[in-house]
Amino acid sequence: MATLYKAKKRGVAPTKKAASRKPAGTKKRTSRARKPVVIDFHCHMRVPEVVAFCKGHGPDASIPDHPNYTAEAKRLDAEWAQMHRMRTGDLPTRLALMDEQGVDIQVLSPSGISQYTLWADPETSLQWERRLNDGMAEMVATAPDRFVGLGSLPLHAPELAIKEMQRCVGELGLHGVQIGSDAAGMELGDPKMRPFWETAERMGVPLFLHPAGITDKRFAPYHLWNSLGQPLEEAMGMASLIYEGVLDQFPKLKICVAHGGGYLPYYAGRLDRNYEDKPFTRVHMTKKPSDYLRQNFYYDTSVYNPDLLEYLIERVGSSRIIMGSDYPSGEDDPVGFVRRARGISSADKAAILGGNAAKFLGISL
Repeated sequence: MATLYKAKKRGVAPTKKAASRKPAGTKKRTSRARKPVVIDFHCHMRVPEVVAFCKGHGPDASIPDHPNYTAEAKRLDAEWAQMHRMRTGDLPTRLALMDEQGVDIQVLSPSGISQYTLWADPETSLQWERRLNDGMAEMVATAPDRFVGLGSLPLHAPELAIKEMQRCVGELGLHGVQIGSDAAGMELGDPKMRPFWETAERMGVPLFLHPAGITDKRFAPYHLWNSLGQPLEEAMGMASLIYEGVLDQFPKLKICVAHGGGYLPYYAGRLDRNYEDKPFTRVHMTKKPSDYLRQNFYYDTSVYNPDLLEYLIERVGSSRIIMGSDYPSGEDDPVGFVRRARGISSADKAAILGGNAAKFLGISL
């Protein structure tokens, strides 16, 4: 199969027969008994028709209007976009890169930047989220021993989000869902979100917190929406869950945060200082913010600096770290990045490379 998303019928969950097909280049499980399984938790996919529907509503919509977006910049951007499409949409290319990186399984999540539907009304958003999730299930079916899928939700309509989450894990066979750092302006800790969190905890659904990007024009120059905005959004999403008491009310929620948790884990001291000195900030909390960071969240390894990974492991413990490359445009050698970390035992590195992700997702290897 040359490209992904080619299925007999769009919008239908893959059949058992479809799920059993293995494309050329797929690695066999027999070799895995001799070495630990390596899982890349942070790998994006796209469904072209959903991308087309969302065009112009993402954080990069204003980039072409910026004076720094010269003809040369436009040419380089087009080359990058073509590489991105090949790595996400061409199955042989994707499998070959996984083999080159030493990755056995990719956990696929929607590219929320280019497939952000929450700008639309809830029913329209649900319609396109369903197409995206059907596409995810179809993609997993192209190489079921190499891919695990996460769904996407119309989070700004919690009741619809609950139903689609149930469909994702119950009907489509996906292993969790991705959520943004807010829900079209509604914070994650908003009281309207409580039924969603209750359902996710009761069902034990793994959640991947990954921002869809800041559209504020202040972050448009120099791609700041990505370099500064994404870790800022992750910090805001986590802070809302902490300060609004969501994690106290639903302590068994399973949440992995992209990009090493954004800024929050590296500046927790200031939050703890406010917790101690400003009582009104802790009205919904039963412990210090840094305690929630160690006990209620998981984090991927997409931080780019080895010393930051080492610090993160020191702060929250290796059992809460899951390898994630931010494929297709993130860390090119995610396995080597983890193995180069200093002061980490071989057993802990092996867990970060695969075992922690398997435990978080509830899958057996």
